[in-house]
Amino acid sequence: MKLSEIKGDNALDLLADLIDPVVEIVVDQEFAKAFDSGDRIRAIKVMLKNHKKAITTILALLNEEDPETFKPDILTLPRKVIELMEDEELAFLFQSQRQTDKSSFGDATENTEAKKQ
Repeated sequence: MKLSEIKGDNALDLLADLIDPVVEIVVDQEFAKAFDSGDRIRAIKVMLKNHKKAITTILALLNEEDPETFKPDILTLPRKVIELMEDEELAFLFQSQRQTDKSSFGDATENTEAKKQ
């Protein structure tokens, strides 16, 4: 299922559930290097080797299955992973998570010095 096909509250729930596994993958420097260079095969290999639980969670959620019981088989897994990487909306989600400046969260500066009178 493509992200653009999901609407309303289901979209909000899915996005909330996707954030953790997507962030786990995109902060992996080996994945980022392959993804940014356009080497999708290498990026897929890194995901499958280094982020098994994250990728199965993403696939389960997109297939409206329970991530705890989702067990992809060797025959359908390659197709599902390729579909995942070809989904433009999901690719955008991966890219946008990488471009977020994580240091900006909660770093508001505040003047805590008392005014001199």
